[in-house]
Amino acid sequence: MPSLLLIDEPLPIADPLAEWRWTLGESSKVIALSRSGDAFVLQPDGSVSWLDTGAGEVSPVAPSREEFGRMLESPSNATRLLLAPVVEEFVRLHGPFPAGTCLGFTQLPTLGGAYTVDNRYRLSAVEHFAVTGDLQRQLRDLPDGAKVRLRVVD
Repeated sequence: MPSLLLIDEPLPIADPLAEWRWTLGESSKVIALSRSGDAFVLQPDGSVSWLDTGAGEVSPVAPSREEFGRMLESPSNATRLLLAPVVEEFVRLHGPFPAGTCLGFTQLPTLGGAYTVDNRYRLSAVEHFAVTGDLQRQLRDLPDGAKVRLRVVD
């Protein structure tokens, strides 16, 4: 697996996807976190699913962990699954990722933002997965086009 594109260092918490359990379920296991801010989880049936934090969606990606590993060896799959061009352009513009960081969104795609480098910033992966999971949980039942007002509370 391409290390530039994956978070391969340990994170300071046991379950970085705790705020996503509302959609992932309790028995899925994290197998990879991407620098682009997405996650890949092993499902109880042995298949692998892709958590797209920008869209708030979980979709099947491989029938097994082994097949997922083989998929990531393909440059076209790395481009699609790990957003390689965005991550590589971000590194070119801003330098390498410090340990435990990934790309967050200035504006979530579910709120009209894009997956492009100009809508991304670097932050703690723990913070990214917690905030996006909480926001996507709150947004999940709203109809398309609904007006949303975000209020930040300390």
